[in-house]
Amino acid sequence: MTKFVLTIWVCSFFGGTVCTAPMERDILYESWYECAREAHRESIKLLSSIGYRKVNERWVGTRYSCRPAKTI
Repeated sequence: MTKFVLTIWVCSFFGGTVCTAPMERDILYESWYECAREAHRESIKLLSSIGYRKVNERWVGTRYSCRPAKTI
């Protein structure tokens, strides 16, 4: 069965798109569903830590990717 790796970027969409370096989780998810749900949970945590004011001023959001893991 395919496992998935989650990568998240924090981006500013104000006047173009500028993103941080990708943050890759060390966890392998058993399904696309689990990976995508975790991406949204992690996004909420990241936006909350940045704060309401900065998120609104800089139009901050997240991007994510769930890609198949390379397994042996």
